[in-house]
Amino acid sequence: MAEHTVEVKTPALEVGKVDVVFTVRRDRQVHGRLKISRGGVEWMQRSDSKKAFHMSWNKFDRIFRQEGDQGTTRSGKRKPSE
Repeated sequence: MAEHTVEVKTPALEVGKVDVVFTVRRDRQVHGRLKISRGGVEWMQRSDSKKAFHMSWNKFDRIFRQEGDQGTTRSGKRKPSE
């Protein structure tokens, strides 16, 4: 089974004005990058860093509610509705 690691790169500025970038690695190689901003999320695959998949927060919410597995958080400290 592949081992995934996530590296967080946060800017020294207000997050609202600068994207937060997560580098996702699979078996120690870059799998892709997830950018989070006020406007939504963006996924860039390692295989094609010139293209990105964009999604608004409303669409992100809708897809997770339709496709995601509902339950408690992994830490168990928060209810799913929070």
